[in-house]
Amino acid sequence: MQQPYNEEITKNIRLNGCDVLMCNIPFNQSLIDTKYYTGYGLDVMGYDLMNVGFYDLQDRYPLLEKGDIADWQYFDETYKVQIIDSYKLFVKGINIQLYLVQFKESFLEE
Repeated sequence: MQQPYNEEITKNIRLNGCDVLMCNIPFNQSLIDTKYYTGYGLDVMGYDLMNVGFYDLQDRYPLLEKGDIADWQYFDETYKVQIIDSYKLFVKGINIQLYLVQFKESFLEE
């Protein structure tokens, strides 16, 4: 996972209306595995990617699948993202639902 946002920023980020557990700073698609270039819906001419994680509890994360379009929100700013892949992880005794998303529009960083 790339460098994460700090806790102050992360608590203001939502994906499809759900509070995120962790979220990394957007990164260029050149940093991901080549497997994503075929069959995953990655737009090679598109924008940056991001990993977004949630506690793996039934009501704590949005139910999204590959190819779905979702709203990524930071305070009042909302951006469309596409779900590229999803994973279930077990990190330090906690079940995590992780989504790899690609922004569908330009994202202004800090």
